Parts: sequence; structure tokens; C-alpha cells
Amino acid sequence: MKQLLPALLLFCITTIAHGQGTLLRGPYLNAVTPTSIVIRWRTDQPAISQVKIGSASNGLDRTITGTGAVTEHEIKVTGLNANTRYYYSIGSQTGVLQGDGNNYFQTSPLAGVAGKYRFGVLGDCGTNSAIQGSVRDKMLEYLGNNYMNAWLILGDNAYSFGKDAEYQSNFFNHYKDNLLKRNPLFPTPGNHDYDNDNFARQNDHKIPYYDIFTMPSNGEAGGVASGTEAFYSFDYGNVHFLSLDSYGREDQATRLYDTLGRQVEWIKKDLAANQNKDWIVAYWHHPPYSKGSRRSDSDPEMTAIRQNFIRILERNGVDLILCGHSHVYERSRLMQGHYGKSDTFDPAAHLVDKSSARYDGSDNSCPYIKSSANKRGTVYVVAGSSGHLGGTEAGFPLKQMQYSDAEHGGGLVLEVEANRLDAKWIAADGIVRDQFTIEKEVNRETTHEIARDAEIELKASFIGNYTWSSGQSSRTITVSPKQNTDFTVRDSQNCVQDIFHVKVPKPDPAKFTAFVSSKDDANLVTLKWSTQTEDQLSHFAVQRSNNATNFTEIGRVPGGKDSQQPKDYSFIDTQSPTLPLNTTYYYRAVATALDGRLLYTPIVSVMLREIILAADPNAALDVEVIPNPSSSGQMQIRMASVTSQLAELTLTDISGRILDSRKMMISRTPVVFLPEDLATGLYLLKVDINGRSVVKKLAIH
Repeated sequence: MKQLLPALLLFCITTIAHGQGTLLRGPYLNAVTPTSIVIRWRTDQPAISQVKIGSASNGLDRTITGTGAVTEHEIKVTGLNANTRYYYSIGSQTGVLQGDGNNYFQTSPLAGVAGKYRFGVLGDCGTNSAIQGSVRDKMLEYLGNNYMNAWLILGDNAYSFGKDAEYQSNFFNHYKDNLLKRNPLFPTPGNHDYDNDNFARQNDHKIPYYDIFTMPSNGEAGGVASGTEAFYSFDYGNVHFLSLDSYGREDQATRLYDTLGRQVEWIKKDLAANQNKDWIVAYWHHPPYSKGSRRSDSDPEMTAIRQNFIRILERNGVDLILCGHSHVYERSRLMQGHYGKSDTFDPAAHLVDKSSARYDGSDNSCPYIKSSANKRGTVYVVAGSSGHLGGTEAGFPLKQMQYSDAEHGGGLVLEVEANRLDAKWIAADGIVRDQFTIEKEVNRETTHEIARDAEIELKASFIGNYTWSSGQSSRTITVSPKQNTDFTVRDSQNCVQDIFHVKVPKPDPAKFTAFVSSKDDANLVTLKWSTQTEDQLSHFAVQRSNNATNFTEIGRVPGGKDSQQPKDYSFIDTQSPTLPLNTTYYYRAVATALDGRLLYTPIVSVMLREIILAADPNAALDVEVIPNPSSSGQMQIRMASVTSQLAELTLTDISGRILDSRKMMISRTPVVFLPEDLATGLYLLKVDINGRSVVKKLAIH
């Protein structure tokens, strides 16, 4: 009995320690959003679910615990940061089942945010075959250390009947050590998931697929809520995805190709609400075009989808459609408007772009170009060879296809960076056997106006290699042209080119450093100015105004056409002595270029006052000449006081030559005092009274 006690105690401890059971499935990740993710796993014994999460594998500082003991564990982790890597462990309150540096995920970025994103695509993968393993390994080898942000499976995920045990052996066991624990999965169902074409399951949807996966059917990952896990949409940054159901029935009545059915009505609403996304990708199981193991001209689902449905996606700007079902790889060119049988395809009518879009330097390989103004064209891809190959139908390859391969299994990797989408089909032998590129909003021509001596940053609209007309090779350059200049940037294969027209104002005709005015005792105004530089200068126009607003040109001074040396200029206003006195006048100079460009100096002012050239400081300066200016017959002289005075008057011209001399009594009563034949001009009148004198300036007209 004593010997049994230690053994019994050890048994109890072991039972408690392993009360959570054994991990049978997972962990695997579903329904990632910018702030949440669903982590699922399965155990062989019921236990209370527990997830620990943190920013480092050794720092799982947050715990989320479920309620009730279950074997199917599903924990939704919320309150996360967008576009952020998290590490996690799974288990229960009694211990950790799995959780180390290989258990991590990254939340999605906010909707609309551009970045570099990678998406894996596997079609008809759940076969438990050697091809399935090779495709997985070569896809991971291609990705290297680059994180795959999400992966899509295109239906027929577990052969042959989509049973739970088949999912375990043909799907989970193949991807558990790599993709499932790190990369969020967004599935779509195929006919094998529906119990291999079981009509009853089409109606009631009672298949393991819906129990195994968690889909964002309430719009929590973006898009319009569908209210069903059969079809849904989600955003990953600037990419909008639609996962559709091409086999199940909606409300036991309609299918994907029934354009008035509930699924298509939702698709129309979802596409209308997401036209602001840079990229739209739709995926489902049955392809509208194929001549691989399935023939779209005769397969009823494929034919109906082509004839009735895909035009809805095309006219709503869907860029890429991904399907499986046919166990080959087929990739169309950019096309639109072909809904009939394969023999009705007309390249002239249905191809939007005849390029291969391989973008690898081969002939006719430039990318497909789309824009918000021209959304025409969709690329169709059949990627149904991720698990096995299935042969071809007569007429393979289809004329719609740019590339077809029925000899190799493979998987697709989509790489989206801002306005560029690259697709690489990695075959099971590791060779990238097909690739294509789509670019949007490129080949741009823009005009930019900048100030003189300012700089501007120019950025190529496309992503790739860059050859600028100015010699640089970076995507962004900074330029500071001195005159109007066109800059171009091309990719290395001369497929894409941007043109930038940079407009720079021409330099001023002159750069003024000074502008001053002066006047002498005769009210003769002199203007002086200096320039530091001159550019295509014609002349300086000198302008005068009596109100500082309305200016009149009174003369011109020639300027040098071009000069980088300081220069001095002057101008004499010969009219200023004749202008009305006791008035302020305003002057400016206008540098005038040969092509009409103008530059104004600051305005200067001059007050013209009555001139007193000489006077006895003791003399009473009460002699007035009125009106002045006037004609010689009208001009009169008088005393401002009542006293009459005997005055000696001496009249000279402006140079001082005596023209007339006389004595006369001057009183308050004005009298004419000038010779009658006095010519128009400026004169000086000296008035002597009792040994005192004053000189007046006279203007005769």
C-alpha cells in the first residue's frame, strides 16, 4: 500500500498538469482586422481556452481566457494596434500547449493605408499530395523572411468530400508548422467542400467548412456586412477583397450567377461602397474561363458565371479575379466584355491591353495601366494546381490567356505596394513561371508653379527603377530651376514616364538698391536711382503724380539690356519749376523689360514751395505776385499790408540777365508791372524797398 501512494500521487499530478489535453489542430488565424484577430485550435479533451499575447515572445503580458471547457477553441483577441506584430501562446489555465518565437501574427493596417503587402493564393490545395508539399515549400522559399500578410484558399480545400477528417489530414497537417500559426487565412468554399457536389449540402450548408473557419461576415474587417460566412469582404490596407461562394445556394434558391439573388445584391452594395480602394480583388472557386481539367464552355456553373455575373464585377472596376476548380494555371490578359464561348473571343474587341505585362524586359511586356478615370479591364487567373494536376480539354490553351501551364503545380503570390500590383506564379519546382504587373495612376503629367529661388520636391508616380532627365536615379528629387524647366522620369524599361512642368517666374527687369529725390532753390527736381542687376531691360519710365495714385509718364531713361554690375541713373524733371507751388508731387521709376515685365521703385514725394533766393532778414516779406503763374498781362504785384511803398523792381531771366528795371509805388491794390511782350518761361523779380529786398520766381505762360 505504501508503494502505491507515490505512484497514485504522480498520476494525479500528471492528470492535473495535462488537464487541457493534447493539441490536435492549429493554432490557426482567421478574421484579422486592424484591432483584432481570431485564434483557433482543437484539443482532444475539453479545457478552458486561454491565449497570452504580447509584443515579444518572452513578454506575453496580456491574457484572454474563454468561458467553459471546450475542445474547439476560438478566442477573439481585441484592442490591438493596427499593422503591428504580436506574439502569442495557446493553452488553458493549466498550461501552454504552444507558444514560442514562431507563434506570431501581424494585424492589418487601417483601411486605405498603402504599404507593401504580400498575399498567398492556393487553389484546390487539400489533396495530401507531394505537389501540395512542394508548392508550399517553394512559396515559403520565395517569401524568405518577408511576412505574408494573409493567404487565400480558393475552394476544394480538403478532398474528396470536405469532411473534418480530410481537413485534418489533407489541410491542417500540411500547413500547421508554418502558414497556419503565422498568417491569417481567408477561405472560400468549393464543390468538394460541399460534400463533392451534394445537392442537399448546397442548400443547407451543413458542411465542416463553416464549423472549421471563422469569417468576418459582420463587416468587422471592412466592407459591407454580408450576414453570412458563405460570402464576405475585407480590407487589407488599400486592397479590398471579396470572397464569394460559387457553389452553395442562398436561401435554398439562388446561386452566384443568379444576378438577383442575395449574394449578388450584396456584391453590388459592397463594390459601390468601396470604390475608394486602390485595388479590388475577387475570388471564388468556379472560373469563368478555362480549358484545363474543367471546360468553361460546357461546365454549367462556369458558363453561367461567365454569361451572367462577371460583367457586374468588370463594370465596378474589379482589377483581379482568382479562381480554382480547374487543375491548371491560366492567366488572361487585361480584358473586358467577353461573355460568350471561347470561339467568340475577339482580341480586337475584348482586350484592353495586348501586353504580356510580364514587365521583365522582354518584348511587349510593359505593365497593364489603369486609372481612376479609366477602370476598364480585369485580369482572370485560374490557380487550381496547388494540390494536383488534372489535364486539359481540347483547345487548350484558351485564346483569352496570356500564359497557361498544365505541366506544373504552383501557387500565386500577390505583392501590392501602393499603386503597383505584382503577381508571381511559383511552380512546384521553385521557378517563377509567370508574372504580371498592374499599375495605376502613372504616366502623369503635372504642372507646378514655384517662386524664384525656391525649390520643389518631385516624386515619380510609379514604383520601380528611375531615370530622371536631370541624371538622378532616386524616386524623389529636389530641384530649384531658375527658369521654366520640364523634368521627366522613366522606368528602366521605358514603359512608364512622368512629366513635370516646373514654372518659375522670370526675374525682375532690374534689382533696385536706391531711389531718392532732391530739388534745388528753383524747384528743379532731380531723381537718382541705382540697380544691382538688370535682365532683358528696355528702359526706365519716370512717372509723376499729384495724388500718389494716378501717375503719368514724364520721361524715359535707357537701361542696359543685361547686367550683373551696379549701375547709377538720374533724371531731371525740367517741368517741375513750372508746376503749381505749395503742392506735393510724387515720383517713381518703372523698370520695363523687353517682354513687358515691370518693376516699380518705391514712391518718393517732393513739396514745391515759393522760392526765396535772397532777402534782407530784416525786410518785411509782404510783397505778393498774383496770379503766379499767369501771362505777363495778367500778373500783378501788391503789398500784403495797407502801407504803400516805393519799390525798385528788377526783372531777370533764370540765368540772371536783366530784362527790365523800374521804380513804382506798390500798395495793397494790385497793379500790372511786367513788359507786355514777355515770352513764356521762368523769370526772377527782385523787389527793393527801403534797402531791403526779396526775390520772387515768376512763371509766365
